[in-house]
Amino acid sequence: MERLLGLTIALVVLGAFFGVIERLWPSSTTQRRSRQSLITDLSWWAFTPIAGKVFAGVFVAVVILGAARVLGNGVSVDELKGLVERDTFVTRLPLGMQLIAFFIIADLMGYWMHRAHHTFERLWQSHAVHHSSTELNWLSSVRVHPFNEALQNTAIASPLILLGFQPGLVAAYLPFLTFYAIFVHANVRWDFGPLRYVIATPAFHRWHHSAEADALNKNFAGLFPITDWLFGTLFLPKGVQPTRFGVNDLAVPKGFLGQLAFPLRRRGIRREETPQGISIPVGA
Repeated sequence: MERLLGLTIALVVLGAFFGVIERLWPSSTTQRRSRQSLITDLSWWAFTPIAGKVFAGVFVAVVILGAARVLGNGVSVDELKGLVERDTFVTRLPLGMQLIAFFIIADLMGYWMHRAHHTFERLWQSHAVHHSSTELNWLSSVRVHPFNEALQNTAIASPLILLGFQPGLVAAYLPFLTFYAIFVHANVRWDFGPLRYVIATPAFHRWHHSAEADALNKNFAGLFPITDWLFGTLFLPKGVQPTRFGVNDLAVPKGFLGQLAFPLRRRGIRREETPQGISIPVGA
């Protein structure tokens, strides 16, 4: 009950904040929310912060416990404590260097797992749920299937902990990334001017969600656009805003329950062509 109350308060506060900035600095002035889209997003808001996070957290814990068993010869409390408190090159770094290394490694891990979700068909089928919104704003940010979130969080958390970063720091980073994701999905045109290539912005991430041909498979980084620049996936045209969103190649259901079940299908229902008549392969 307390968690539900906290979620309701958070939604009201976030709604007030984003309602103001999306009205004052809109990226798309013609974007309107349909009743179906609003119900779907609110359903995901009721599911993801509670059930979705629990599923992802258990999945990450199981993977780390499995890694501990491989590295040691069991998963006793003492062995887990030794795994966490062992001396590594990371623990010898000054605190400031540890933080810098942490954010760089975390963003690299997140980048490659995110890119994998766009590359491999089975992963794309769960990630396509997140891309299904054609009316992108802050509410769309938690349209994240638990399979997608579990794999993404594991890809980030496991290497960091195994390298010697403190679990508390990892545990604080994942919620931070979630809240930052809410911001970069907002329907605002902010690009932070000269910092547009330093830190992810709504302008940067909304291009990632664009269904326009030039923007497909671009801007995978969660925090640092330079990661996309290094690997040739940066797309950030200056002074231009994306206008079309959604999934071109799979017919993702519009309702919450249909989207939740969608990755369980043997194969997603394909669309042969985009509305512009351009064939798009699975994983685009």
